[in-house]
Amino acid sequence: MCVCSSFSPATPMRDSCRSSNVNIPRDFVARYFSTTNIIEGDDAVIEESDATLSAERDKLKRSLIALGASFDRGFGASPSSRKEADRIVDDLEKVNPTVDAAQGISGDGSPAPLEGIWRMVWTDAQDVLSLAASPLSTVGAIYQVIEPPIATNIIDLIPRAQALLPPGFAPPTLVRAEVTTRASLRSNMPMRVGLTFESVKLKPVEIFGFSTMNTLPPLSFDLPRIPIPGGDSESSPGYFDVAYLDDEMLVIRQNAPGGYFALIKVPSYNP
Repeated sequence: MCVCSSFSPATPMRDSCRSSNVNIPRDFVARYFSTTNIIEGDDAVIEESDATLSAERDKLKRSLIALGASFDRGFGASPSSRKEADRIVDDLEKVNPTVDAAQGISGDGSPAPLEGIWRMVWTDAQDVLSLAASPLSTVGAIYQVIEPPIATNIIDLIPRAQALLPPGFAPPTLVRAEVTTRASLRSNMPMRVGLTFESVKLKPVEIFGFSTMNTLPPLSFDLPRIPIPGGDSESSPGYFDVAYLDDEMLVIRQNAPGGYFALIKVPSYNP
């Protein structure tokens, strides 16, 4: 699967510092402009800065997608590629054009910038990377489907033996895991999304080339909601922070067990 093909540099991005209230880091601006040439209120400088930010975002996103394509989304990452991905994510966070990413996430009817289908192109989260260690299966596509107030994590699992064979050599089998969460706002935290885990579902999508979407029932169960004594209502039971968001890419940092995810917007999560 080539993740690069899903990224279109022609897609419009929210680049206006004035319309999106982006705070441009001084050290970032200094790379391109002499401080003697930056005059407050100078529209020409602002427009040139907007263009520079847009070009820099595009460059950073392309670099991260290329890393994902070369190192299997982080599953086959080398130490140097992990450091490079960390640097890119840090730089993306500095030029994030969205200042209220959690808006509308509770399903109150207001526009929700996070809404959409997002496919993972890179992660350093050990809870996800460890899925590739199974001797029975390997990891296919991973999605985050956000339909406020519901956010669903989707992981496609493929038999390891099938992954080792040439394409078309054996009839395909695919099992899909879905974790459903309910998203909510966190007070005074416009970039944080609270998560309450609701259910887990395992469903066979295809077995030996035969579609089972409508024939075999999924294995599913609801997750109990157990209050944690002394728990902080602002950080329990789960959450993620948005590090970067535009019309093409989403980068989030999860709480325990930690790690970040870079995802690109796609039109569908059909297997």
